[in-house]
Amino acid sequence: MNNNVNLTATAQIKAGHGVLVGMYVNSTNSGTVKLWDSLTASGTVLNNTITPAVGYHDLGNTSFSTGLFFTKGGTAIDVTFYYA
Repeated sequence: MNNNVNLTATAQIKAGHGVLVGMYVNSTNSGTVKLWDSLTASGTVLNNTITPAVGYHDLGNTSFSTGLFFTKGGTAIDVTFYYA
């Protein structure tokens, strides 16, 4: 079963293990995304800083063990993350 969460600011997506499926960028104005296998913005980087376009992005079913944490950079971004 896939879960999703919509974010516009830096935040924890999920605590514990799981699989990052993808993300849908609903809107952006040069916003950036960085994803961590962590409960905070430290530790193992899953996806380093990217500046995504609006639309769906497959993130390769990337496993995480500690948690999934999103860091927003740049200007405005509205993104929905999908994970299992």
